[in-house]
Amino acid sequence: MNLARLLNETARVHATRTALLDAEMTLTWAQWFDRIRRVSAMLALLGAGPGARYGLLMKNGFRQAEAIWAGHWSGAVPVPVNWRLAPREIADILDDAGCSVVIVDPELLPAFDDPLLAAWRERTLIAAGDRGPYEALLATSAPAPMHDGGEDAEAMVLYTGGTTGRSKGVRLSHRNIAWNAMQIGIALGIRTSDVTLTVAPMFHAAALCSNITTLLGGTHVFLRQFSPQNLLESIERHRICFTTVVPTMLKMVLDDPQASRFDRSSLRVLFYGSSPMPTPWMRSAMEFFPNAQFHQAYGLTETAPILTILSDDDHRAGIAAGDAAILGSAGRPLIGVELRIVDDAGAECATGQAGEVRVRAPGVMLGYHKRPAETAEVLEGGWFRSGDVGAMDESGRLTILDRKKDLIITGGENVYSVDVEAALARHPAVAEVAVIGVPDPRLGEAVAAVVVLREGTTLTGAELIAHCRTSIAGFKAPRHVRFADALPRTAVGKVRKSELRRTWTVIPGFGVSNAGKE
Repeated sequence: MNLARLLNETARVHATRTALLDAEMTLTWAQWFDRIRRVSAMLALLGAGPGARYGLLMKNGFRQAEAIWAGHWSGAVPVPVNWRLAPREIADILDDAGCSVVIVDPELLPAFDDPLLAAWRERTLIAAGDRGPYEALLATSAPAPMHDGGEDAEAMVLYTGGTTGRSKGVRLSHRNIAWNAMQIGIALGIRTSDVTLTVAPMFHAAALCSNITTLLGGTHVFLRQFSPQNLLESIERHRICFTTVVPTMLKMVLDDPQASRFDRSSLRVLFYGSSPMPTPWMRSAMEFFPNAQFHQAYGLTETAPILTILSDDDHRAGIAAGDAAILGSAGRPLIGVELRIVDDAGAECATGQAGEVRVRAPGVMLGYHKRPAETAEVLEGGWFRSGDVGAMDESGRLTILDRKKDLIITGGENVYSVDVEAALARHPAVAEVAVIGVPDPRLGEAVAAVVVLREGTTLTGAELIAHCRTSIAGFKAPRHVRFADALPRTAVGKVRKSELRRTWTVIPGFGVSNAGKE
């Protein structure tokens, strides 16, 4: 499962097939393979030889993709960095990972003017077009030979999104990445003839879902930065067959008044994750992309990343039956994934009973970089402790109920935020919602909701609580409601609940707000 060998076979078998479609250049697999090997030599010249780590501060594009695969080829280890982070956070990651050099998108170079990143300025390589230093160095570099390392060698370090604290470096092996790519390909039915659009930022594990296209010798397109129009223009221009998004992106597309003018007929597989979609969104998305199969995924950076998939058949069965439980699930485990639901004592839970999700799978990480105690805490006897609370139904489908740390215990009752969020989202005036637990002197914790209203609507907190009580138990209904213009999110659309909790504690007197903002 060495990624270098797999890349070599792709280039040999599919040499004349189109590997890349880009405004700057179109490349066959033979041509791109040549560039990848030259980038490998270039990295070695800059001090990133076998076993060394190098940073990537880049927006999506073929240069970042070839720089990642150059590491896989040469035995060096890429560390893609979230370019939306503050200079201090970027410096922390580069220092923590021990990067020898960082390849930088010219648009992001001003970050290195900050004193906190000044020490890295002399160790940057600017990845621009034909006249840039990247292309000049690549042109004078001879293709590097393969570093034929083991499948358990470190292939990449991805830093977690930091929704609950300081980011951790997740060490993924060649085996982790290769296995998960093939598991995804089997589950989604990806074909050699498919044109794949990478939308997820390439510093995030979701972008690994595009690796199956490389292993099959398919065609890549990279979306530099998401917007509804950018996405739809790419689908129309390049006849995209397969892409991966988060529900927030899909909702933005559906809400765009210009969206219907684009041709979406080529899209065959639409893969989404981070959370289920409300049934009305799902119906609208299926109508908007009439030829697409819809698949929802559950996974983590630590599992490289996908563990379960809710198939298109299940989506359509749930829609036809009006079964919100099916549409709210994360589907069944992929081939090769062992999944258990266990209680606090480690005993396996009965069907339908909530507990922690634990997995044993070929995608489970090597461990956290320089964090042996935290690694030991989550890797136990060959099993990975996800920290997510879930339950399995009679059909083997997994439903994620909450992060274990986000479980709200109010007056001795367990409340899962996903249940409350689903009830609140059913109100027609609610555009987005996040539910958290906040300190309460009597109950220990109280259920609180932060709500974004649809444009042009008004609603009071009391009205929303009353609506909620019609569909869920009274103890689950929020005791506090706050209205906001937007929810704080990570770069890939996950709500930063830690920030909501922090903000709630510093603003006194929160309670049920009236219409508008509090």
